Amino acid sequence: EYAMKVQDSFLVCTGEIGTGKTTLINDAISQRSPQSVIARIQVANRDVSEFMQMLLLEFGIEPYAFSKVQMMDQVKQFLLKQNHNGHKVLLFVDEAHRLDEKTLEDIRYLSDMEYDQRKLMSIILVGQPALNDMLDQPGMEHILQRIRLRFHIKAFGIEDVAKYIQHRLSVAGAKNKTLFEESCMPMIHQFTGGRVRLINTLCDYALMYCCVEKLPLVTDWVIQKAANELQWESYEKRFGEYSEVTRFKMNMPAQSQQNLATLVMRCNNQKQGEFELNKACLSIGRHMDNDISIDDHKVSRNHAQIILQSGHAYLHDLHSTNGTFVNKNKVNLHQLQHGDEFKIGDYIFSYVEVVKSMANFWGVDSLEVPSEKEPTRVRKKSPVLSLV
Repeated sequence: EYAMKVQDSFLVCTGEIGTGKTTLINDAISQRSPQSVIARIQVANRDVSEFMQMLLLEFGIEPYAFSKVQMMDQVKQFLLKQNHNGHKVLLFVDEAHRLDEKTLEDIRYLSDMEYDQRKLMSIILVGQPALNDMLDQPGMEHILQRIRLRFHIKAFGIEDVAKYIQHRLSVAGAKNKTLFEESCMPMIHQFTGGRVRLINTLCDYALMYCCVEKLPLVTDWVIQKAANELQWESYEKRFGEYSEVTRFKMNMPAQSQQNLATLVMRCNNQKQGEFELNKACLSIGRHMDNDISIDDHKVSRNHAQIILQSGHAYLHDLHSTNGTFVNKNKVNLHQLQHGDEFKIGDYIFSYVEVVKSMANFWGVDSLEVPSEKEPTRVRKKSPVLSLV
């Protein structure tokens, strides 16, 4: 909307694969006013001459007999004519992370075309985060100074996934807005990483499966079945641990802000091991490929998993034969709290949050991180001094 209303030089939009960049462009084009002239170029490792030819073709001009200088002049004449007619010209450059420096320099030259101190064309560069890396390189200051707006499309969190699915169901005219059970959302996020395109694929397959099997609702079991049919593991396992490395990375949570917890595993009152929850998804089962492999016939091959999201840990049973029990209650999906114990087969796991464990050791309600201006404070449970 900003680009549509304000004739400015450069705008930059970035996002990971499948986060909706192309959808955003299509939506902007569909809402253009009659006074707007929009060109769209998909970059596919084209050189400068090919890029200019594509631009002229978008403007309805056959460029094949022109030299580069003539093509630049033709673009300027077209822009002057549109300005005279009161039209705003916008150029969307999709897959802009594939641009080379020479082509980017020519685009910069196009953005400098003016008449009566007004820009003749707005240019919107849309691409993957590598575009930010390229623009932040030394020697790109002359382009950075022309950028008026720069934003990054982030992947969805679990709550965003739920809202997005509700929106899609509403647009499709679904009478039942609760087709997807709430327990599905962490699993959908786990398999898709919050990427819109992957969410669409997984949910479409799940709905098709329910239709074929005549199931009334999409359950977490259906999501797992759909993921198996698509041969998907978790997003982290398929694409590696994800971190949005962009100029906005200072807004990402630091590792110290993530859930700091461990699992203590016991059998017959004997400690068998201790495991740090230091990854987005930790699998438990009898198969050797699991993060925690348990040699017990009561444990299914892929029995359960622990999903870390937004500082919380969720225990999810993968439709195991004998079930997963938290504090002696059978569960399907459960948000773990400090001190929870869950049982898989003959093994008992204790969920221990590190900070709270330290507080209990020192006999206080909580540990507070002091500010620079305040001394360390400890709230005691009682006035009685306990000796450890």
